[in-house]
Amino acid sequence: MDRGRCAMERIPARTRQKIMNITIGTHTEPRWAGLREVSFMAGPIVLGMMSHTIMQFVDVAMVSRLGSEALAAVGSAGLWVYILSTFLLGIVGCVSTFVSQCIGREQKEHCAKYAWQGIYLALPAGALSLLLWPLAGPFFRSMPHDELVTNYEITYFQVRLFGYVFLAWGAALAAYFQAIGRPMVPMGIAIFTNILNAGLDYVLIFGIGPFPEWGVYGAAVATVIGQFAFVAVAQTIFLNSRSNREFATRTTYAFDSHRMRELFRIGWPSGLMFLLEIMTWGIFTSLIVGYFGDIEMAAHTTALTVMHMSFILGIGLNHAIAPIVGNWIGKGHPDVAIARTYTAIKIAVVYMTLMGGVFALFGDVIITKAFGQSGEIVTIGYKLLLLAAVFQAFDAVTIVSAGALRGAGDTRWMAVVMGFASYLGFLPLATALSFWDDWGAVGGWVGATIYIIGVSGLIFYRFYGEKWRDISIFLKDDEEDMVASRKVSPVLQPAREAAKD
Repeated sequence: MDRGRCAMERIPARTRQKIMNITIGTHTEPRWAGLREVSFMAGPIVLGMMSHTIMQFVDVAMVSRLGSEALAAVGSAGLWVYILSTFLLGIVGCVSTFVSQCIGREQKEHCAKYAWQGIYLALPAGALSLLLWPLAGPFFRSMPHDELVTNYEITYFQVRLFGYVFLAWGAALAAYFQAIGRPMVPMGIAIFTNILNAGLDYVLIFGIGPFPEWGVYGAAVATVIGQFAFVAVAQTIFLNSRSNREFATRTTYAFDSHRMRELFRIGWPSGLMFLLEIMTWGIFTSLIVGYFGDIEMAAHTTALTVMHMSFILGIGLNHAIAPIVGNWIGKGHPDVAIARTYTAIKIAVVYMTLMGGVFALFGDVIITKAFGQSGEIVTIGYKLLLLAAVFQAFDAVTIVSAGALRGAGDTRWMAVVMGFASYLGFLPLATALSFWDDWGAVGGWVGATIYIIGVSGLIFYRFYGEKWRDISIFLKDDEEDMVASRKVSPVLQPAREAAKD
């Protein structure tokens, strides 16, 4: 050991440094730099999402005390609330793509402009909620659910519509903070608002103290209040003195049709892909699994809720890798973007595979203890978690690779592939297998497992093929402006000089 240390000390310092470094293309960096960067970005995102998942877990556990009908209804209606917001969420989520590439290009003066356009895109969600309100009744009554389940679904869905604006608005601000390298901001706000939501759930569902016992209605009200609180805090930080000094957030609020077109051009395929993918699961939950009754749907809901503890890391890495890839592309180092993506994939595969093992060994215990369920719900739910254990590693690859492609602006290809795979592959297969020998939810999840494994190969192959290198997310005149000029606005010049010092 001493001889090895002495030999190392005889090597010139510069050579020792080279040994400790890795070289990617023309970019040389310290070993483990990729792991540190991915962890720094993903860690706060995952913690924020974990707090949300834990609170969601608690919410579902609370609602489950109201009976299997309430549990099935909240799972179904909550999913459809999310589904109908995904198109806007997919668009405003691409704020991180533009902001991160602007950061990489040293065009900080454009960052807040894209954030404001994302906020303006979120505002029409209010009108959407008004249009959907009267359709809630006919929509849920068309599903093959028990009358009590249907009434709960309508109640929960209509209340949650009031949170649409806040959901999309908050997503735009979260994407902005992640892209500028401040992921701790949305993390802290998320933890605060999720704790607030859990507390409100407890008092409004069960009528604690002076609060009314609202049951399912109270669960929906608590969620909307939490979403509003997130936006209120995030917008305050977005406009504070530090943010304004560095990014001119108070003076770049004007509607910008040029940047709005850029954001929509890259964002709408991302939103469409997001909508198609989540709507597939909505149809799967409400029409296929729901056909077999509230017991099967309650088991499905509990299995999905437990599974959130696994893919939460994958989703966090998806949100983290998009701005990382965008930033390195903006700097002109796509090779580093590739290395960062592979690092994120490895982390996701290891974690989600381990969680799959937990599902396989303790899935029935989790459903019994956490949700207070027994009998068929536990038996069916455990079988679903066994299937989830099979596809965890494949899902990890899909989730992270999709985030990397979004960061590069390669959104149209994913929208087309996911559309065909979901509606010509997953749904027909899941339907056929669910009715095969009356397999029910288990048969549907077998189809889901086959679908997830197949899509994983397609998405990863697209990233591996590197066709995204030729994509420019900026319109031609904006691209020429960025290349021709590195001037910084007077508002941002002091910050730029301070950074150089």
